[in-house]
Amino acid sequence: MPRDKVIKVTKPVSIIDPQLAKELTKQGAQIYKRVVTKYYCVSCAIFQRVVKVRAKEERKVSKPLR
Repeated sequence: MPRDKVIKVTKPVSIIDPQLAKELTKQGAQIYKRVVTKYYCVSCAIFQRVVKVRAKEERKVSKPLR
């Protein structure tokens, strides 16, 4: 996959259960989140609903991705 076509998605992910994290933050603990970066091809990103399909007129106009 060419580098200029890849869609890069970066999001923080907690390594513990959300219910447990909620209780720990109530008690004042700090929960650290790991940053996960995933690379998708265009068709996979559309299938995973990372990006939406644009109308034909909009496809001709270059638009920065995230």
